[in-house]
Amino acid sequence: MFISIPSDGNSVSQKEYKPVPISSFRNVTRDISFDLFLRIHDDNYAHVFSRTTGLDYKRLANYMQKGVTELFIKEEDREAYETFVAKTADSIFSDPSTSQEKKIATLLNMTEQNMAEIFTNFSIPPETADNSQKVIKNYVALMTEEPKALALILKLVSHGEYLYYHSIAVSIFSILVAKASGQFDTRMIEIIGLGGFLHDIGNSQIPKEILEKGHNLDPKQMAIKRSHPKLGLQMIENTPNIPDEVRWIVYQHHEQPGGEGYPNGLMGNAIFYPAKIVGMVDAFSALISHRPYRQAFPVEKALEMLASEPKKYDSDLVRLLATILRRQAATEKAA
Repeated sequence: MFISIPSDGNSVSQKEYKPVPISSFRNVTRDISFDLFLRIHDDNYAHVFSRTTGLDYKRLANYMQKGVTELFIKEEDREAYETFVAKTADSIFSDPSTSQEKKIATLLNMTEQNMAEIFTNFSIPPETADNSQKVIKNYVALMTEEPKALALILKLVSHGEYLYYHSIAVSIFSILVAKASGQFDTRMIEIIGLGGFLHDIGNSQIPKEILEKGHNLDPKQMAIKRSHPKLGLQMIENTPNIPDEVRWIVYQHHEQPGGEGYPNGLMGNAIFYPAKIVGMVDAFSALISHRPYRQAFPVEKALEMLASEPKKYDSDLVRLLATILRRQAATEKAA
C-alpha cells in the first residue's frame, strides 16, 4: 500500500535495507549517527531522517499516527543503530555522571517528542501517557535537585513552538506553586505537573487561525475556542493510566472563582483546587509569552494583571506565584 508522507525528496531503490521498529525511536534523543529510510513501495525507499539533521519528532509522530510500524537502516549502520537505541533518554537522565546541561537537553528532547505525539493524535495512547508521566517525574526531580535549572529550562523552551513551550512552562510553574503551597505530597505534585502539561491538549483540535486570532473572535469562533477543555477531556478519558485528578484539571482549568469561567461556570470551592493552580499559571504563562497578536508582558505587569482580577484567579495563589518569582529573581541577581 502506498502511503504519501513528506520526505527530504531523496528516494533510492536498493535491497540493502534492514527494518527496525519505529517504536524504538520513542524515548530517545534527537541526534542519530546513521540515516533512516521509509519504504514507499517494494524496493523503493525514501530518505526521511539524516545523521546531519537528526530526528524530527513531529514527522516521526505523524508516521506513527499514519500506521507506519517500521523504518529502515542500511546494513552497514546496524551497529550504530543498536548503540543508539540502547542509550535511552531515561538512562542518560538517571546516570549520576550526566551533567546538568545534558540532563536538561535530554529532558527537553523527551518533552518535545512527547508533545509531538500528543498533538498529533485525537486520543492519547497508553505509551504516550506513560512517557508524559516520566517527563513530569524528571522535571520534579531535576528542580528538587537543582532549583537553578528552572531559569535555564524556561530560557531554552521559550524559543520553541508556542503550544509546546506553553505546556512545559505551565507544568513547571504549577509544580513550583504546588510545592510552595505545602499542601501536596510528591505524588500529587507530579499529578498537578502532568495536569499542567496536558491542560491545553484540546487546542490541538482547534483551527490554528482561531488560536492565533486572540481575543477578537466572533461568538461562533469563541464557542469553538472554549470547547478545548471538553475536547481535551475526550482525548484522555479512554486512557486508563491517566489519573482522574488530571482529567479534572484539564476540564476545569478555565473555571473561575467568581463563576464566569467555562465550561460549567463553577464557583469558589466547587472548582478542583489544583485546577485553580493550573488555570492561574496558564493565564500568567500566556501573558508573559509573545503571541502573533501582541507582545509579551513583563513578569511584574503580568502579576499585577492577575492580582487585579480576583474573580478570575485565586488571590492567594497569585500572591504565592509572585513570591516564588521574586525570590527566584533575587537568587539569580545574587549569583
